[in-house]
Order: sequence, then C-alpha cells, then structure tokens
Amino acid sequence: MNTRGQTEELRAAMAQRLREAREYVGLSQEEVAQALGVSRPAVTNIETGNRKVEAVELDKLATLYRQSVTFLLSGEDAVGAVPAQVQFLARAVKGLSQKDMEEVARFASFLKRSSDAKTGKKPQK
Repeated sequence: MNTRGQTEELRAAMAQRLREAREYVGLSQEEVAQALGVSRPAVTNIETGNRKVEAVELDKLATLYRQSVTFLLSGEDAVGAVPAQVQFLARAVKGLSQKDMEEVARFASFLKRSSDAKTGKKPQK
C-alpha cells in the first residue's frame, strides 16, 4: 500500500475511534461542535475521515472524551493506562455515598455471577 493509502486508512481508523468515543460519553455532534467552536457538519466530516483534525482540536477532543491523545491517534493506550470501562465506572459512581458504593458493588457482584452462570464459568472467589 502506498503512503497516501496508509494515511487515509489511519485517518479512517482515527475517525471511527473519535465517533465511538463521542458516543461512549453520550455527547451529540452538536455538543462536540460547540465545545470545539466548529460547525456540526465539521464534526461529521471529522468522524467520517473527510476532514483533518488540528492538533489543538485533538487535544480538546481527548479532554472531552476522557481519552488520551495517544489512544485517539493510534487506538493503543499508554502503558499503565486505566481501561476505558474502568474510567467510565469511576465517573458514574463519583459522588456516591459509601452506602451507595456498597450497593453498586453488590449489584456488580450479582451481574458477574449471573454472567458466569450463563456462560458456564466457575465463580471466582
């Protein structure tokens, strides 16, 4: 594959990561456009790979999506990075009381046992 083809492939992969990251945090394209100071169609073009992303925009997107610039560029987390699922859960439980945290832990344990039962996995202690 030539350099131009590789560049387009990398841009398309990054565009997909940007779209998925936006959807994961539950933001609309309009909300992202307002945060970046661009039009909503510009966000659409970024997410389809039809528009290049400026370095400053990428930095803002990383902050907005709570992802590293490295992840948005390459799809790889930095060594020792916290997985996205853990980051999401941390944001979701932020500010809960100790009692509520214990309830979340009980529910997570219930879900794990239920999932293990469905897949036939032996419960872990």
